[in-house]
Amino acid sequence: MDVDRAVRVAESLLPGDGPITEETDPRWQTIRAIGECVQEEPEAVWEFVRRWGGDREETLRHAVAVCLLQELLAQHFDSHFKQTVRLVRENKNFADTFARCARYGQCELPGNAEAFEEMQEFAARFRVPGPRLAR
Repeated sequence: MDVDRAVRVAESLLPGDGPITEETDPRWQTIRAIGECVQEEPEAVWEFVRRWGGDREETLRHAVAVCLLQELLAQHFDSHFKQTVRLVRENKNFADTFARCARYGQCELPGNAEAFEEMQEFAARFRVPGPRLAR
């Protein structure tokens, strides 16, 4: 699925009713489809992350974090980290989204790792404990 189609499908499903509790949820599946486009279409993925990463629904933010934002930063750190920092500082829900991201890929490079960890410490203040996706 190309990124434009994946985004259109996601936009038609989101935010949806209630939490995303299973990987079989169509919302989770369409977010994963967008994630498959991170390497080739990082700007389109970033726009989706920017829009939905600050949503009030915790499980939607979790899906955006683990399927999109952490992949985007792992592959395109230099072009998206500053924008991420700005949103983390402006929006507590987006901070929660970032706090859910794992550090790997380009996030592990010298300088990047320290900046990532510093923002993780800041964002952790806004981390919302809540339901987890059923496996």
